[in-house]
Amino acid sequence: MKIISTRNACLTAALSLAFFLAACDSQQPEPPAEPAADSSSFTQAMEEAHAGLEEDVPMGSEKAVVPFAELEVEKADGDNAYTVGELYEQGEALDGQTVRIKAQVVKFSPAIMDRNFIHLQDGSGSEADRTHNLVATSQENVEVGDTVTLEGTLAANKDFGAGYTYQVIVEDTQIIE
Repeated sequence: MKIISTRNACLTAALSLAFFLAACDSQQPEPPAEPAADSSSFTQAMEEAHAGLEEDVPMGSEKAVVPFAELEVEKADGDNAYTVGELYEQGEALDGQTVRIKAQVVKFSPAIMDRNFIHLQDGSGSEADRTHNLVATSQENVEVGDTVTLEGTLAANKDFGAGYTYQVIVEDTQIIE
């Protein structure tokens, strides 16, 4: 059996590496050309990229709205009870107040920003005006299709950032029924 010395093995490895690197250098692509003096700015490039797209492309909370469901849910009992449509109509006046809503769960998004987001509809409000889908936050879990009565604090014009703004949202809700 022939034994290769450590010195010969190192020399062979070094030569192999040198040939490999030389081959790689000869296959390098050309560097990109310098941009022309009249190149577009970032803003112009973004405008060009979005040309032809609909202007009403939904973003953030607008994208999360559930289509109108044909429902008839009875209004909850109590002095602080409202329909979905009424909460949108009176949102600014009710800002910071405890409200009660009875509606059907049409979407449930758990564990977002340490809370669950519950989309509710009761058949009131307008799909065209986007006042038919109320979002509530809670630590409690619900199932899509459940009819629930929730109580929580209404916030008007709530902005979570990243395009997630709500004309009205009921926060920190508890299930009453």
